Amino acid sequence: MAAGSLMGEGEFMTFPTIRIISVLAVLLLPWGVWAQNKIQQEIQIHKNVKLIEMAPEADLPEAVANEYQKFLPLLQEVLKENTTDQSDECSLTIRVTPGFKEIGSAKVQRPTARITAFRRNSRQEYVGTLILYSYINSGSLNKEEVAQFLTKQILEPAVCR
Repeated sequence: MAAGSLMGEGEFMTFPTIRIISVLAVLLLPWGVWAQNKIQQEIQIHKNVKLIEMAPEADLPEAVANEYQKFLPLLQEVLKENTTDQSDECSLTIRVTPGFKEIGSAKVQRPTARITAFRRNSRQEYVGTLILYSYINSGSLNKEEVAQFLTKQILEPAVCR
């Protein structure tokens, strides 16, 4: 060791190792975030109208995940009826993500579907959260309720001009 050296040989070797590990951790962090939002499936509704169904997260209550799974075929049916083939400039992508919301002082957990729509070459996103519970019939949503929500919250604002 040279006289006046501030670091010993062992100390010099650990500093770059710590730096490399830190850089790797920062680079791999986005992969962990991406892995949390896994796509369950992509469905072609019409030409250039696509539905992306996100898979329920592992920490989502089972009852909520089951209601979400029962809702997906209804959503597909309503989208087929309320959308048409789109041109390439107006292609529409709709993403649905499961979740839940605690309602009232009893903190009842109601399943939700966060629906996000965007068009190609557009900077705008249209987002709405639908509670997957019908207060009209005290059960699952019906086709008319889903169609009304999609039309008012997503499809009308996202119309291609």
